[in-house]
Amino acid sequence: MSNSNGCERIGIYVADELVRVYQEIAGLMGIPAPVWSSRQEQGTALTGVFSECAVILADGISLPSLKDLGSGPLILICGPVQGENPGLRLKTMPFNLGCEGTRLLMEGRDYREAGVGEPVLDQMLEELRQVFRQDVGHYLELPPIPWGHAYALTLTHDLDILSLKEMPVARTFLGYFYRSSLVNWKRWRSGKVRTSEFTQTLWEMARTWAAKIGLGQDVWQRALPRLLELEKALGVRSSLYFMPFPGKPGMLPAHPDHSAQEEAPANRASFYDVAKQRTLLSRLEQEGWEAGVHGIDAWYAEREARAEHQRIARLTGQQELGVRMHWLYFDTPASFRSLEQGGFLYDATFGYNEVVGFRAGTLQPYHPLNCRTLWELPLHIQDGALLGEEHLNLSREEAFAQALPVLAWAKRFGGAVSLLWHNQSFTAPRFWGEVYERLIKRGQEDGAWIAVPRDILSWFTCRRECRIGLTREGTTWKITCTQPEQGTSRGPSASPLPPVRVRLYLNPRRIRACSAPYETGESYVDFAAQPLVTLQVEGEELG
Repeated sequence: MSNSNGCERIGIYVADELVRVYQEIAGLMGIPAPVWSSRQEQGTALTGVFSECAVILADGISLPSLKDLGSGPLILICGPVQGENPGLRLKTMPFNLGCEGTRLLMEGRDYREAGVGEPVLDQMLEELRQVFRQDVGHYLELPPIPWGHAYALTLTHDLDILSLKEMPVARTFLGYFYRSSLVNWKRWRSGKVRTSEFTQTLWEMARTWAAKIGLGQDVWQRALPRLLELEKALGVRSSLYFMPFPGKPGMLPAHPDHSAQEEAPANRASFYDVAKQRTLLSRLEQEGWEAGVHGIDAWYAEREARAEHQRIARLTGQQELGVRMHWLYFDTPASFRSLEQGGFLYDATFGYNEVVGFRAGTLQPYHPLNCRTLWELPLHIQDGALLGEEHLNLSREEAFAQALPVLAWAKRFGGAVSLLWHNQSFTAPRFWGEVYERLIKRGQEDGAWIAVPRDILSWFTCRRECRIGLTREGTTWKITCTQPEQGTSRGPSASPLPPVRVRLYLNPRRIRACSAPYETGESYVDFAAQPLVTLQVEGEELG
């Protein structure tokens, strides 16, 4: 990328221990080819390194080591620095980005913290972008927004139970009748369940006892087919996470030391044998859905993670598998490494059982800082958190309204909203499928790209591997882009993945001609990534 004939660059100068988190921040921001240095030497060594930079992000370094830069580039202080200012042009950000970024991406926020309903990391990064727009000449970036869409939306399902018939007459089985009777009566009295639904639930209880002795199907046997038919009718596909082993509750996350393990409650176990579902898993993969792992013990050790990965991989013939831990069991940061070593492409656990929100503070998938290949796909909206009687216990209308701000944040910042709806939520006694359907339709109205996680992550991988540049020759401006070959989506249309979006900060009124279709904002122009885009640009900056 050229400085004299193109756009100025972004520098990153941080302490050695902060390099990894700033690498991930640069990826989240879509900064093209930032200039890096983590050296702590005094003197003039850094002058040449940052000679093309308009802005330098600084964190954990000594200011005097930048003294020879003088009043040239803007030094953006993103965390604690040492020493007096030797005449540099400084701007201090109102947050400690290295420290907060590390905490958010690796530990996440507790659901009781204030502001978990806001993507605080994305908000910090937007403050940095605002500075770039002012101080970097014709700044180029790669927004986390697929070309032709407003944001991405991915649909997921945890398959804890496939049928009540398979369950022993114990806590989970009896809990279904408790929820179908007393809990559902309370929800009916409060207007959260319609009279027809309450009556249907009573009838389903009788049918379930009949199914238990071999007469017909129980209500939860019909849930997964209903879910798949709904998605087929809406023209979308999802990821379904299957329990790898039956009758195994797993271990409590409070005791990750194998010498002091305690078993999880017995009702955490599932009782279907996924090996008997090979035909279903193959059909899902062939028709554009994605089969993954609903992990039991993969969170705490490579051995267990690999066993659970291989159990589903052998049934699907697919090695690129995602995982979400059952009951969201997790031990940060060790679980990230266990899942990566176990062979998983991504984890989708990082979210809340209790509320809707942003545990990692971002809408974007990211690589945990102690991993090289594993993606974390944060969970944002869960049915149980919204509608479960033990959590927010909202009506369906209230639940839909509670989830909408997440989509609004996505329309502002881009990223990939992740929904979790359990299969048994689509039938009695819950009837929560209505909220799921409304959220999908709202996403479609917004122009969201709705895709399975593998496709979402393929797109974000391509975005991170894109290399873009700008050259200017008089009024002729050229944007070049080198990117890996785009794959094909797994959705019902099996179409190519959306192009990566390239954004050039330039007053759109200066454009007189362009070789490619483009979209404009208040101070920028967007293009689909392609080998070459040529613009004719006239006049000085306007307004």
